[in-house]
This record gives sequence, C-alpha cells and structure tokens, in this order.
Amino acid sequence: MTKLFSKKALKLCYFSHPKIIAISTLVVGIFTTSAYSFDLKEAWKAAETHSSELQKNRYEFEANQQQLPITRAALLPQIGANISYQKQKQSLPSSITRNSQSWRVSASQTIFNLNKWYKYQGSKFAVIAAENQFDLAKQQLLLRVAEAYFNALIAQESLITIQKAQQSFLTQQRQAEAQFKKGATTIVDVQEAQTGYESAVADEIEVTSQLVQANAQLKTYTGLDIDQIEQINDYNLINFPWYTSEQWIQLVDKNNFEIKLQAAVTEQTKQELKAIQAYHVPTIEMSTGLYRNPNDYQSNDLIQDYDTKASYIGVGLSIPIFSGGETRAQTKQANATYLAAKSELDMIREKTHLSATENFAKVRAGKMRIKALEKLVLTSKTKVSSSTLGQKYGLLNNTDKIRAEKEYYEAQLKLTQAKYEYLQAQLNLMQLAGLFNINILNPH
Repeated sequence: MTKLFSKKALKLCYFSHPKIIAISTLVVGIFTTSAYSFDLKEAWKAAETHSSELQKNRYEFEANQQQLPITRAALLPQIGANISYQKQKQSLPSSITRNSQSWRVSASQTIFNLNKWYKYQGSKFAVIAAENQFDLAKQQLLLRVAEAYFNALIAQESLITIQKAQQSFLTQQRQAEAQFKKGATTIVDVQEAQTGYESAVADEIEVTSQLVQANAQLKTYTGLDIDQIEQINDYNLINFPWYTSEQWIQLVDKNNFEIKLQAAVTEQTKQELKAIQAYHVPTIEMSTGLYRNPNDYQSNDLIQDYDTKASYIGVGLSIPIFSGGETRAQTKQANATYLAAKSELDMIREKTHLSATENFAKVRAGKMRIKALEKLVLTSKTKVSSSTLGQKYGLLNNTDKIRAEKEYYEAQLKLTQAKYEYLQAQLNLMQLAGLFNINILNPH
C-alpha cells in the first residue's frame, strides 16, 4: 500500500501563511486518528456489511419474498378443528343438568378460482421485482462508495499538488520582493507571485473541504476509521471489457437491474388485472368434515344420554351476477395501472440507453484525454525547468517562471480529475450493463 500523506507533507509551507494554519490542523487531525489503510475493494466489502440503508433493503426483500407462499396458501387445502364443552344447571321450576360436548374437523379445497390463481402468478413477479430492487440498491450503494473514494483521492492528490505550488509561488514571491528592493524587477512580478500564491491558498481551502466531505461520506457508507486511502497509481484499475456501443446497449437491455425490476413490476400489474377480471368467473370449492356431539341430560325423574356423529362432503359453485359496477371500475383502474407500468418501462429503457451511451463516450474519450494530459504535464514540467534556466541567465523574467508554474500546477490538477472521472465512467457503464461486482478490479 502506498502512503499518500504524511504530517510533514500536510504541513508543507503552512508556517508561512497564517490564513491556513487552521486548515493544516484540521487535515492533519483527520489523517492521524487511525493507522488503517484500505483499498476500494475493502471499502466495498465494508459497505456491504455496514450500511444501514442496505440492511433495510435486505429486510424489505425478505419481507417481499413471503408474498409467494402467502398467495399460494389460498390455493392449498384449508384444515381446521373445533372442540367445545358446555355444562348447564337449572334449579327452577325443576332441577335439570345438561352436559354438552362437541368436536369438529373440517377441510376445504379450492377446485377452480381464477382470481386466486392470478394473484399467485402475480406474487412470483413481485418476488422477482423485490430481488432486482435489492440488487439495484446494492450496486447503487457500491457506486456511491466508489464515488466518495475517488473524490477523496482527487482531493488528497490535488492537495499535495496545491501545497507544492504554494511553496513554489512563495519562493517566487520572496525572490521577486528581494529583486524589487534592488530595482532589478517591477512590482508586477511581485504581484504576479502573490496572486499565484493566494490563488493556491483559496484552492487549498476548497479542496480541504471536499476532502472532509468525501471522508465523511466514506465513513458513513463503510464505517471504517480513515487514516489514509490507498492510492491508485494505475488508471487501468478495472477489468473493463472493451465492447462496441451497440454491444453495451444489448447488455443493458439484457442485464440492467432497473429494467428487469420494472419489467417484473409490469408483469405483476398485468396479473393483477387478470385477477380482477376473474371476479366475473364462477368459482368452485370442495369441503368435507366430520363432527361428533355427545350429550347427557339429567332431571329429577329422567337420565338420558345421546350421541350424534356425522360426516359430510360437498362441492359449492359460486356464480357472480352483479356487484353494483365495482368489478368493472376495478378492471378499468387495474388496466390503467398496467399501461402506466408499461410506459414507465419504456421510459426506463430509454433513460438507461442514454446513460449507457453517455458513459461509453466518457470512457472512450477519457482514456485519450488522460494520455493527452500526461503529455501536457510532462511538457509543462519541462517548461518550468526551461523557465528556471532562462531566469537564471536573464533570458526570462520572474513572471514567465510563475506562469509556467501555474500551467504545470493546473495540468496536474486536470490529470488527477480526468483519471478518476474515467474510472467512475467505467464503473457506471458496467453497472448499467449488469456487469458490476466487487471482483471487477484488477489485482495489484
């Protein structure tokens, strides 16, 4: 694991500017509270067990899974038993005692009920929808973890670049002030160096705030005590499949969890529509049972015991005739709900296609942009060396050196940003295509 930060690096050049002493204390405090360093895969694993949001989604999934056995139970035999005992004493006008007992066992079985059948079929799609909802929530959480992780790295790397730029601008400012006092340069050179330094100070304040926010998000998602995040030195971090745009769209149609979720919801509403339409259809149910009722009767002049036993079996036919228009209204309502679900499925498919196309373009352009910015950083660094040499021999002035430093500093920041935007676009595209999991990272 690469150590990205140290107290010495964080304190770099702070001694010279009182405006950022507080920032120095804050950032050093953040990165010295623990000795644990983790990479992106470890952050993902931690989030899977720590996130309260994902835990909620997991329980909701478990609850929705019970819809299937609940609706299936209505199609299975219903068996019940009943036992009772009663003792009655009468004193006037004569003394009478009655003891009554009974027990009953009954069973019923649905023979034909389309309403219950379609509800059972709908519950299958409800379980599928719940499963896809959970998988989608899990992937969205991991994407947010990756985004916070990348944002933290962007802020950390940018902070180091800014601190080095501050030190350089501060040195240039002091040199310009010394030369100005000797009359060897103008006040413009001093102000140019001062402007560069103050600009770096402002950037540092902003980037430090971004770093604090990213680390807070990571801690919320993962529960990890953050000392430092393992640096990513290779932007080919992800085992990314290089498909064409058309192939990515095909994968999105086949594997995207949001599309699969809405497709299951659409099928569920279709079955609910059929279930309501089935209220017009007769139902058949069979029932059977056995009961016994032993009794005894005692009075002053009579004692009598009698016992009743019986069994029965029957088939009932229920024919719906008129319900005041309720079934018709429910059918219209369910049909509108089904059509709305179909329309939403089309909307989600269009949205995911667009998002896949956008992220594909970002990935394709991102790789070329990184290479271009790497060349720019190298060129800017060479320009800084050349301007330093030119200044030494009087061919260039202090302003030229400061401008070269600014260009180098800005190129480094752009490269850092581009590298992690490229990685995030890869993850987004793989998630849309259903290829995203915690094992997609290349080994170190």
